[in-house]
Amino acid sequence: MAAPPPAAPPDNPTGPTSPTGPAAGRRSLSHRWLLVLPFGWQVGLVPVVNDVDIAPLHVPFPMLWQLLGIVVTSIVIAVVFRLDRRAGVDREEAEFLASTGPDGPAGPAGATGPGATR
Repeated sequence: MAAPPPAAPPDNPTGPTSPTGPAAGRRSLSHRWLLVLPFGWQVGLVPVVNDVDIAPLHVPFPMLWQLLGIVVTSIVIAVVFRLDRRAGVDREEAEFLASTGPDGPAGPAGATGPGATR
């Protein structure tokens, strides 16, 4: 029988406390599958909705369906945002931003865009 592998040193980026280590692997982000619902609403049900002949408030039903889809999408995104916060994604993002510094990963030397100076 082979000996177990040695433990990772504390400064190892894939150690048990890193965002990519085993502790992060246990965090469930399966709630992000909820983001498929708006897609199914807007794209998947078009053939069904297109054949509806009623016009509530004199608005064609497919148009009303799209408007309601905007509301449903907003609600789903808000729910996923709150579930992400509960799962600790904010903490992970703050750690990432702290590790990259105030100027981002590229720093001032790699800055590009309309506000960049050379």
